[in-house]
Amino acid sequence: MSRWTFLAQRATTGEWLDWDVPIELDALEWTLSGPGSLTGTVTPDVGGLRADDGQLLLEEWGTLIYAESGGEIRWGGILVSSSFEGEAWHLDCAGFSTYPHAITYEGEFSRIGIDPAECIRHIWEHAQSFPDSNLGVIVTGTGTPVRLGRDAWTETREDGSTEQHDAEPYELLWWEHPNCGEELDALAKATPFDYVEKHYWAPDKETVVHEIELGYPRVGRRRDDLAFTQGDNVANVVTIESNGDDFANTVVGLGAGEGRAMLRRETAVRDGRLRRVAVYSDKAVTDSSRMDALIADELAHREAALRITQLDVIDHANAPLGSWQVGDDVLVRAELPWLGEIEMWVRITAWSLTSETTASLSVTRSDHFRYGG
Repeated sequence: MSRWTFLAQRATTGEWLDWDVPIELDALEWTLSGPGSLTGTVTPDVGGLRADDGQLLLEEWGTLIYAESGGEIRWGGILVSSSFEGEAWHLDCAGFSTYPHAITYEGEFSRIGIDPAECIRHIWEHAQSFPDSNLGVIVTGTGTPVRLGRDAWTETREDGSTEQHDAEPYELLWWEHPNCGEELDALAKATPFDYVEKHYWAPDKETVVHEIELGYPRVGRRRDDLAFTQGDNVANVVTIESNGDDFANTVVGLGAGEGRAMLRRETAVRDGRLRRVAVYSDKAVTDSSRMDALIADELAHREAALRITQLDVIDHANAPLGSWQVGDDVLVRAELPWLGEIEMWVRITAWSLTSETTASLSVTRSDHFRYGG
C-alpha cells in the first residue's frame, strides 16, 4: 500500500475539516462483524488544529476520521476518545458500527416471521432517525432464510389433548430499554451471519459512502492462493493453545420461563472424551431455534482442539499485506516442538496494520465456525 493520508470530517454536518491530518499511526484494525479501530498520535502546533468555526478539529464523538491510501478510502471511523501528554495528542477511533451501542431503542416494533436482515436494517434506520445522529450508513447484502417471531399455535400432546400457545413475536419495545448495538450483535450471533464495514468514495470524490454489508451464510472465502508459513512470512514463533479448562462436549441452554416451563435445549458431540457439560443461560431467549443457534456456537468454541489465536506476519509473496480480508480462511504451516509439522486452516477475524511492512492477525480455527444455521 502507498502512503497513508488521514482526513477529518464533521460528524453532524458532513463538512470537511482537514484533508491531511498529521496522525502518526500506531495501529489500524479491520474486524469481522464489529467495529475496527485506529489509534495514533498528533503533535500539533499550539492552537493549530481548530476548524474555521473555532471548534477543535478533532472532537470526541464529533469528528469522523478516514484512512486513505492510493486514492481510496480504506477505513472510516469516529473519534471516540483522546488524551494529552505534553504536546502529543493521542487518538482512539472506532468504526461506525460502534455507534448503535450508544443508542437505546425508543420505538415499538413487533413482527411475526421477519428476516433478521430486515431487523438489522430497521435498527440502523431507527438509530439514525434522531437529530444529530444520521451517519448516512446504509445496510446492504442479501437476506437470510431464518425467520424470527412465531404466530400463535396449537400443540397436540401425547394423550391427544391440545394446548394453545400465544404468539411469540420478535419485539423491540422502548419500555424494555434495548440497546441497539447489543441487539445487532445478538442477531448476528443467533442467525448467524457476518457483516463488514465498508467506506469508499462516491463518484463525485467528495462524498464518502458508508456501508454495512451483511453476508449470509458468511463473508470471506477459502484462500488457496495464500499461506502463512513460519520461517517465511510469519514473524513470530507460532504459539499453539489448548482449552482444557473451558472444554465441554455438551452444552445445555436455559432460556425464558421458570421451573418446568423454562425453555431448555441441549446439544452435544461424542468425541471420545469424558462427557463434560457447560450451561448457557439467557432469560431473554424465548424461541427454541434461537437458543439452538446460540448453544451450537457455544459448543463450537468449547470443543477441545489445539488452536492458534494470533499471528504476526510480514509482507511476502505468500500473502502480500492487504491481499486478504476479514472472514477469509488461510492455511498456517509451522513446525513445533512435540507436535512436529502442522497445517491448520484459520479464519481471519480481525487484522491490524502495525507498520508499512507488518501486520498482526487475530484468527480462529476454521472448523469452529458454522454457516447457514
